[in-house]
Amino acid sequence: MPTWTCAFYAFVALVAVLPVLFIWSVWHLARKRGWSYTSPDSRNMYVDAAKTLITASGIAVALLASSGVAAVRTALPVVAFSAKVAAVSLISCVVFSLVVILALLRGYEVSWSRNNEDRIAKGLGAFPEGKLSTVELLLILLPAGAGLSCFLVGFVFLGRIAFHF
Repeated sequence: MPTWTCAFYAFVALVAVLPVLFIWSVWHLARKRGWSYTSPDSRNMYVDAAKTLITASGIAVALLASSGVAAVRTALPVVAFSAKVAAVSLISCVVFSLVVILALLRGYEVSWSRNNEDRIAKGLGAFPEGKLSTVELLLILLPAGAGLSCFLVGFVFLGRIAFHF
């Protein structure tokens, strides 16, 4: 295997692991310092980020599908393989991002209700934020990390296609 191929796959591995470090840092601070509160602003910010990943991935997959990559499949096997990996990665990103959006929306509703149930019953008024449980936080973080990794890997493989044309 050529050296540049090994370097490429090492780069792909690095790109795939970086979101895991980000997700771990969020998890670590939530567990260590109790920073697992969510508010409408933070929920909306992360939902917007997930929608951006969906849009970018969808556009990239559409461009990939409509391009002439299939026509050169027999001539350049590395291009065909890269196109398949990119398409699967980017479509996986869309799926994971949709799960993240649903988990963020439902997690906020449940945590807000749980946080304010007693306050509302006592007539004290509600706080805008809620504290996510461990399970709720995991249901948000795991697909978020997977979606971000898939997005980055898909775009790296798209770059590989452009390099080989």
